[in-house]
Amino acid sequence: MLRAMSALTIASVWINAVLDGLVREGLDRAALTQGLRVVDGRAPDAGQIEVGLARRIWRRARALSDDPLLGLKVGSRLPVQAANVVSVIRAHSQTFEESLRHMARYQVLLSDSGRFVATARDGGLRLTYEPSKAAVGIDPLQIDSVVAAAGGRRPHPVLVQLVGRAEADPDPFAALLGCPVRMGAAQATIDFDAAALATPIPGADPALRDINLAYAESLLAGRRRMDGLCQNVRAAIGKLGPGAADVASVAAEVGCSPRTLQRRLAQAGTSFKALLEGYRMEEALILLVESQASIAQISRLLGYSQTSAFSRAVSHWWGASPRGLRQARPLR
Repeated sequence: MLRAMSALTIASVWINAVLDGLVREGLDRAALTQGLRVVDGRAPDAGQIEVGLARRIWRRARALSDDPLLGLKVGSRLPVQAANVVSVIRAHSQTFEESLRHMARYQVLLSDSGRFVATARDGGLRLTYEPSKAAVGIDPLQIDSVVAAAGGRRPHPVLVQLVGRAEADPDPFAALLGCPVRMGAAQATIDFDAAALATPIPGADPALRDINLAYAESLLAGRRRMDGLCQNVRAAIGKLGPGAADVASVAAEVGCSPRTLQRRLAQAGTSFKALLEGYRMEEALILLVESQASIAQISRLLGYSQTSAFSRAVSHWWGASPRGLRQARPLR
């Protein structure tokens, strides 16, 4: 039996803003997105893309650039539109602390790649970034971009810790972020003191904040319902096996009729076909990286009648052939 993985996604509006930022820093859009499921170098404007694809873009960015500050530069210059309703809520929070706590709560509306956890520390607040576990590991440059988006503007933090690169000179990082930086941390953290937290947000409109808070809560509730349904479907696919799972058998496992399942998935903005293919491709990546099984064996395990069809699906989904993904390990 294959394991059932969570479907982790990132909002297209966010990843498109990241791509635009990488291009502004001199990287080639075609090289960043070649072979990935995007059109003209952009993700569908109103959609979501898988976390693994976004992380592969950042890995390509690292290969294309020798700028150690690339992640911080992109993250600190993201437009407010990239964070959608979260930006509006933060802009109309009454204090900086309130804006940070709202960001931590609603970040899931933008990205499942990781989350900020807020904890009290020395009279101030520490934000700790916890990356989600996925088939493709997160690159430090991507973490840098998230840290810069959260803490790269005024009021400045009193300390930022960045993941890995213990040997790197922290001074250029500190100059960009406007605060002391420590390199080589196990987790990325951002510390704000009490004075920063108490800073009022100029021009904040509490009524506008409350309207958008209600909207964000409705999006959050819908996201949770969607996640629960999709996770149940993916668990059923894992139990039945992707070669045997179809709408009828999965609906029986979930406890509804095939028509009801298809309607609910459509309401959640997806389909059985999309979930099945996503499941297959995530499992394909894990098996190619972690197992010694042949490509033909993996193809049969995932329900493909021909290895050539499996290879085409992998290349279309991940932007690289099965052999290319295997040779690129480790991905964690």
